[in-house]
Amino acid sequence: LREELITFYRDFYHRYSTKNVDTSQYTKDEKRGLSITDGHRHIPRPESVDVPDDWQQPVGVLSPEELAEYNCSNPRLLLCVHGDIFDVSDRPDKYGPDAPYNTMSGHDITWALWSGYDDEAEWDKYYDLYQAKPREERDKRLQGLMSWWAFFEEEYGDPVGRLSVYEREWELAPPPAVKELCTVM
Repeated sequence: LREELITFYRDFYHRYSTKNVDTSQYTKDEKRGLSITDGHRHIPRPESVDVPDDWQQPVGVLSPEELAEYNCSNPRLLLCVHGDIFDVSDRPDKYGPDAPYNTMSGHDITWALWSGYDDEAEWDKYYDLYQAKPREERDKRLQGLMSWWAFFEEEYGDPVGRLSVYEREWELAPPPAVKELCTVM
């Protein structure tokens, strides 16, 4: 299912990529829950960026502690979506110091994307998402998560590594129930 969704969203982003984020489907209360400062909008790519020498170079399998070293204060900026590590170093305007998504750098953001609670308290929470119940909700949330995965691949290229926690995902606990069916998209 994961690969099918990734294939679908890869094609979608490749064909229909837009620079404007439409939040019209959210209610007024849901819009208040969008908590990333200055987020949920297109940020134009800078004309030129000094990327680190190791930009886009493979990092292999990293532990969460090793990933944390690639936070917003490091020249190389990495983040993780469902076990795959993306190099976002070419966007310090989004993930570097004082940038709107700076707290994501050096973290796994899977649970935040899955749950729709996009704040720091939701980074680095690890669950076997395939055990989520009910099945219909799991499938909808997995679609949202794989949409994000494909977005990161389209924006930042192939993953440069894996997060060790996901190498044995099936051993993780099932995720807790989420109050509302909303994913950050």
